Amino acid sequence: MSSPASELTQTLPEKITATLAERIVDGSYPPGSRLIEATLSQEFGLSHGPIRDALRSLQHAGLVTILPYRGAVVTDVTVREIRELYQVRAALVGLRARWIAEDPQRAELVAKVKAPIARMQQLAGKDRAEYTRMALMVNRTLTESLSNNWLRSTLASLMLQTSRYTRLALASAAHQKYSARQWQALLDAIESGDGERAEKIAATLSQATRDEATKFLENKPERGAARA
Repeated sequence: MSSPASELTQTLPEKITATLAERIVDGSYPPGSRLIEATLSQEFGLSHGPIRDALRSLQHAGLVTILPYRGAVVTDVTVREIRELYQVRAALVGLRARWIAEDPQRAELVAKVKAPIARMQQLAGKDRAEYTRMALMVNRTLTESLSNNWLRSTLASLMLQTSRYTRLALASAAHQKYSARQWQALLDAIESGDGERAEKIAATLSQATRDEATKFLENKPERGAARA
C-alpha cells in the first residue's frame, strides 16, 4: 500500500505495519483473525518490540483491536463505520482535490496520474483486482502530492481503513465503470484548474463508494451483525 518512495524512509515498525495492513485490506487476514505477536516475530525474524509497535499502529488506524489475553484481532467491517468514516473522508478528499486543482504546479502531478487513470477506463468492469489496485495507487499518489502536511497525514491515516471499503464497493462492475468516469472527470477538472468542480466530483465519488460498500454489506445475510 505504500509507494516505493515512501518505503525508503519508513522505519521498521512502519514497514511491518504496511505489510500487515495490506494483508488485512486484501482479505488475507479476514475480520476476526488473530495476529499473534510470537508468530509474526518469527515470520519477520524480529524481536517482539517492532511487532508490538506495528500492531499498536494498526489499532490506531482501526484495523485491529488489541484484547486482553487474545492479542490483536482484525476488526470487522460495519455499516456504521462506513458512514462515519466517509462523512469525514468525503469532505477531506474534496478539499484535497480543490487544493491540487488550484496549485500552480499541478502539471507534474497531472502527468503522473494521467496514464493510470486512462488505464482505469480500460480495466473497469473487466479486471476487478487490477482496477482496485490502480484506483488505490492513484488515490495514494494524490494524497502524497499534497504540500499541506496536516491534510496529507490525515488522509494517509484514513486510507488504511477506507481501502477495505473501497475493495468492497469495487466488487461491482457497474461501480467500477462509474468510478472510472468520475476519476477522468476529476482529472479534467484538476488539469483545468477548476477547484470548485474538482472538489464536488471528488466528494461525490467518495459518497458513492460509501453507498456501494454499504449496499454490499447489507446484501450479505451472514453479515447481519455488521450492520449495527
